[in-house]
Amino acid sequence: MGGRFGLGLVALAAAELSPISIDPTGHFVDSDGRVRIFHGVNAVYKESPWLPRGDAFSAEDSLDAETMDLLQEWGFNVVRLGVMWPGVEPAPGRLDAGYLKNVSRISRELAERGVYTLADLHQDLGSRYFCGEGVPEAYVEELFRNPGSRMAQVGAFPAPFAPLPKNASQFPELPACLQRLFSEYYSTYQVGALFDELYRPGSRLHEGFLRFWSAVAKELKDLPQVLGYELLNEPSGTCLQDNTELGCKMSGESMPIRFDNKVEAELLTPLYQAAAEKIRAEGAQQVIFYEATVWPKLGAEVFPAPALGADPQQALAYHIYCAPGDGKSLPAGLLCDAAQQIFEHTYFPFLEKHRLAGFMTEFGAVAGNAKELTHLSNLLRAADAHWQSWTYWQLKKFKDFTTANSGESMFMKDGKVEVDKLRTLTRSYAPAIAGRPLRMDFDSGTRIFELDFMVSVEAPTEIYINEALHYPAGYALNVLPPNCLKELPKVKNLVRLALADNACLGKVMEVRIQPERSMLV
Repeated sequence: MGGRFGLGLVALAAAELSPISIDPTGHFVDSDGRVRIFHGVNAVYKESPWLPRGDAFSAEDSLDAETMDLLQEWGFNVVRLGVMWPGVEPAPGRLDAGYLKNVSRISRELAERGVYTLADLHQDLGSRYFCGEGVPEAYVEELFRNPGSRMAQVGAFPAPFAPLPKNASQFPELPACLQRLFSEYYSTYQVGALFDELYRPGSRLHEGFLRFWSAVAKELKDLPQVLGYELLNEPSGTCLQDNTELGCKMSGESMPIRFDNKVEAELLTPLYQAAAEKIRAEGAQQVIFYEATVWPKLGAEVFPAPALGADPQQALAYHIYCAPGDGKSLPAGLLCDAAQQIFEHTYFPFLEKHRLAGFMTEFGAVAGNAKELTHLSNLLRAADAHWQSWTYWQLKKFKDFTTANSGESMFMKDGKVEVDKLRTLTRSYAPAIAGRPLRMDFDSGTRIFELDFMVSVEAPTEIYINEALHYPAGYALNVLPPNCLKELPKVKNLVRLALADNACLGKVMEVRIQPERSMLV
């Protein structure tokens, strides 16, 4: 084993990746008709040059060949890559073709390891002027200078909070920003005004958003390894001009809880449909992912209806987080469980009702103590039960200055892997299922994996197992009914089961993998 936990030949097949689409039942499928499940990580770099470095390994900020090899070995088959608006459009109307070529290059290098790319327009609070990032700053500065804009008319950031010290660039000092949880700043006047501009058709910011997606889709439309496009990370529904009651937070007040989907219906749906129209006009047929505002909608659906109407290639992206420091004490652990239940009852029924694909594009951000990891295991087991794909937040630090947990990375500063965190995330699962999935479960305590599916295609079912972490003394494989599936020649960390008898088509397969008996606890 290497210092970064294994550098041997790797698991998931790295042949040319199949384009991924969504079938009428709401599953991701490949060109062979297999249902696909994605497990992966976020790689979002929040400062210039707006993409991770690729020249050499760094525990802090690289997405290099060695790191990509590790992703493949760990069974991660997708990276949610921050394709940052200031990288694509450094100034309003000026596109950077070189940046987009680098996005394509990263996607190709990941594809060589069997890893898909989900292109994410990432933002947090919109601007460094507001302790965050996401929008090219020239747009914000234009609004500052325009006396007719709401931005210029409301109290200066961080009103209604107390002022923050600024640096020479007139940005708030980051140490001062971090005295509050960054998400609290969504409930400030100027952040609300910025999102008002984004949501308003015809505004400079709205037009720039659409220009961004036209440029990205034009560059990536022909790349089968691009799983899709996530239109906007964590859109805000607070402190908007028409929703101030959801709103502008005074010091000491609790954060708002949403009981309706008004913002989703009236603001996000039109924005997303306009962006989707631009993407489809470029000829891009990949899946389009979109998010609701982050607050759970108690008593209302996430959206009144699927946001992209009849477009069959749409998916709901969502985030499930705990409170900062989740699981470290009994009360915190109970709050984590409650949060998980609330969000599960928000997202999963909506997906099932509308037969939509779902993808948990953020969760985690944990330092990795035992109680935090237990919480993650419970969350991921629930995701398995609902056939949900996911990407952990996040692979490395990547200049993440808007995080609730500085220990979120999977790497320690010396470059070694957080092995307990990895053990939790590198679960046994089926990235490719040759038929209709019925049940999938991995018990992280016993390391027993169970998969039931109705076989309907001849391409092999693939099951990822991390042999070093979960099956160091070997594993036992059992498949029922017998003689229907045959195990293909061994590939490290991968069990491949092909149809052995066409008479078995339409039958339910029961696959069980467990440690050799000597390893059972």
